[in-house]
Amino acid sequence: MKFGDRIVDGIFLERPNRYLAKVSIDGTEVSAHVPDPGRLPGLMIPGRKVRLIHNPGPKRKTDYTLALVRHDTIWVSVYPVFANALVKDALEKRALPFLSGYENFFSEVKYGKSRFDFMLEFDNGPAYVEVKSVSLVERAVGKFPDAPTKRGVKHLQELIALRKEGGRSAVLFVSQRSDTLSIIPNDAIDPEFGKWLRKAHRQGVELYGCNCKVTAGSISLNLPVEIVLPD
Repeated sequence: MKFGDRIVDGIFLERPNRYLAKVSIDGTEVSAHVPDPGRLPGLMIPGRKVRLIHNPGPKRKTDYTLALVRHDTIWVSVYPVFANALVKDALEKRALPFLSGYENFFSEVKYGKSRFDFMLEFDNGPAYVEVKSVSLVERAVGKFPDAPTKRGVKHLQELIALRKEGGRSAVLFVSQRSDTLSIIPNDAIDPEFGKWLRKAHRQGVELYGCNCKVTAGSISLNLPVEIVLPD
C-alpha cells in the first residue's frame, strides 16, 4: 500500500494528549491527529522524524494525521487502520497462507450483538477474524496491548463464545514494523487481556501474527511471526 503524494515530513515535538501531537513541518509548528490512542512507548520522543498524511477537511480539527515514526533505522506505522487495510488487500490476493481455502470474505460483519473485522466463507462454514495492530516491540518481541484495552478483552470473549457455538474464530496480530520476530501478550500492562488471550487459545481460537515492511512511502505485510503465550 503506497501513501501517495499527500504524505509530508516533520519532526515530532510533543504529545499534549493521546489523540494530539505537535509537529514541526519546515520550521512551522502544526497540530496532528494521533490515530493510535495507545501509549506508544519508545516512539513518541521529541526530535524524532515523522511522516504525516495531509488531509484537511471542514469537519477535521487538524489538517494532518500522524502516520509514521522513525525509530533508529526503521519506520514504524502508528496508524492502526492500516492493519485492516493490509489484511483486506492480502485476503483479496489470497496471500495469507494460514487463512487459505475460503471462497469469499466480507468486512465488518455482524454476528449476534458483535461486529468482527472479517468473515471468511469456507465450505464447512464461516470463520470470523479480528485484527489487532501492534506497535510496541522490545528486543524483537512485539507486545500487545501497550495500554489497557477493555475492547480487546470483549473481542476475545466474543470469539470464545462463537467458538463454543461450533464456529471458527481467529485473532490476527499485525506488527506495523519490520523488527518483530514474535508477539506476546503484554501482561505487565493488561493482565486481563493476557488471561483472556490464553483462555481463547485453549478454547480453540486461532492466533496468528505477521510483521510489516515499512518504507517512507509504503507499507506491506511481510513475514508470519509466532504468537507466544508465556506461562
